[in-house]
Amino acid sequence: MTTPFLALALAGQLIGATVGMLPPPPRVDPRDDFPTVQPPVKQVPFDATRFDSLTAAGLRELLDSATGQGIPTAPLIDRALEGAARRVDGRSILRVVRAHATALLLAREILGPTTPVAELDAGATALRAGVDVRDLAAIRSARTVGTAVIPLMVLTDIVQRGVPVLTAREAVTTIARMPSSDEALRGLQASVARNAVRGPGMAVDALNRYLRGTVSGSNPASAPATTDRKPIRPPSP
Repeated sequence: MTTPFLALALAGQLIGATVGMLPPPPRVDPRDDFPTVQPPVKQVPFDATRFDSLTAAGLRELLDSATGQGIPTAPLIDRALEGAARRVDGRSILRVVRAHATALLLAREILGPTTPVAELDAGATALRAGVDVRDLAAIRSARTVGTAVIPLMVLTDIVQRGVPVLTAREAVTTIARMPSSDEALRGLQASVARNAVRGPGMAVDALNRYLRGTVSGSNPASAPATTDRKPIRPPSP
């Protein structure tokens, strides 16, 4: 019998055959992606003059296809403009935007059609960073009140810092169920970030220490968030 999670995973592989311009999301080389400070939540106009004619035409087709599938285009335009600002070549911009559009579609299947754009964007970024559909669903279930933006951002960040996905998911879901969990999650992110420079093993050790302290109540939940990289996308999602 096919489970819902397996069905969603298989759906991710079939997206390219069902949404026209949007093929299955490749595992994007982090060097091809473009950093943002926060997930886009406002619609930014598409400015074709920022791109060469071929790239602009390709982006228009991608945006039209996304609109036809009910996918929010603000995160896609945001990434395209970031690429243009960094003078990334047109093919790389199209690759990143196409991959993110497909990930947004799968994230919507997991998180629900009424999910806010910022949460869909964070979910898509997590999927492209290697988080699977079960992890995404677990994070959404753990956050019973409010959006799952912060848990998803933190999960993506600590996974990219070397923490195994299962370990990261268990820590984030445990904290996400607690009251005032956003501050505690930022503290987790900061603790992992400080120690990850010494290797993945130290990152995991820091996570376990922080989790024990937070669950027991001995660790301050107001630890400052990391400032060395925002947990929005796989690092250079």
